[in-house]
Amino acid sequence: MSKANVDVLNGLHDRMATYFLTLLQSEERLAPGELSAILKFLKDNEITADIVESKPMANLIQSFIEQEEELMGDFH
Repeated sequence: MSKANVDVLNGLHDRMATYFLTLLQSEERLAPGELSAILKFLKDNEITADIVESKPMANLIQSFIEQEEELMGDFH
């Protein structure tokens, strides 16, 4: 069995990234397995976001803070 060359592997990587991006941009709700696969792909490729510079990450954190404040308000 022969090994794939770099061009083939780069093409596969590009197609996976494009496929995952298409899934995320669709209006359909993703299955947990799809989300897990996307997160694993990002982690395996050492893709990270700087919370300070990433508006989506900042929005996500703000959403968590607001939800926590609502929950804490219910206990008072």
